[in-house]
Amino acid sequence: MPIPTRHSARILALQIVYSREKLGVNHTGESAVFDESLLKGKYKEFSSLLIETTWNNLTNVDQTIQKYLKNWKQTRLTDTLNALLRISVAEMLYFPDTESKIIINEAIEICREFVDEKATKMCNGVLHSVSKEIRLVSSDEKEG
Repeated sequence: MPIPTRHSARILALQIVYSREKLGVNHTGESAVFDESLLKGKYKEFSSLLIETTWNNLTNVDQTIQKYLKNWKQTRLTDTLNALLRISVAEMLYFPDTESKIIINEAIEICREFVDEKATKMCNGVLHSVSKEIRLVSSDEKEG
C-alpha cells in the first residue's frame, strides 16, 4: 500500500479537476474517487483545498496559463495537461508557502506519469514563466 504524500494529494486534485471539467462539479463519481483515495488527514485536506482553490479561481488561473502558452491556445491542450497546469498554477498563486520549484518538479513528474514525456517541456515552460512572474511581483511588493 503506497504511503500518502503531497504528491498523491496533487494526483487526486488532478483527477478531480479533470473530472469536473468533463462531468461537472460534484458528480457522483467525484465523491467516490475522493472517498476511496488512501489520503488521510493533512494530505486529504491539502488535496481538497487545492481542488476548491483551483476551481474557485479558474478564470484567473486560466488567464495566467494562457498568458504563457507560446503560440498555443489552452483549448488545444490535452484535458489532462490542462488540469495539471490548472492545479499547479493555482498552487503557485494561492499557496505561497510552497516553493515554486517544488511545484514545478512535482508537476513534471506527474506529467510524465499521466500525460507524456513530450508534454513535460510545455508544462515546465509555462510553470517556470508563472514562477518568474510571481517572484517579480513579490520583490516589487517588498520594495514598495
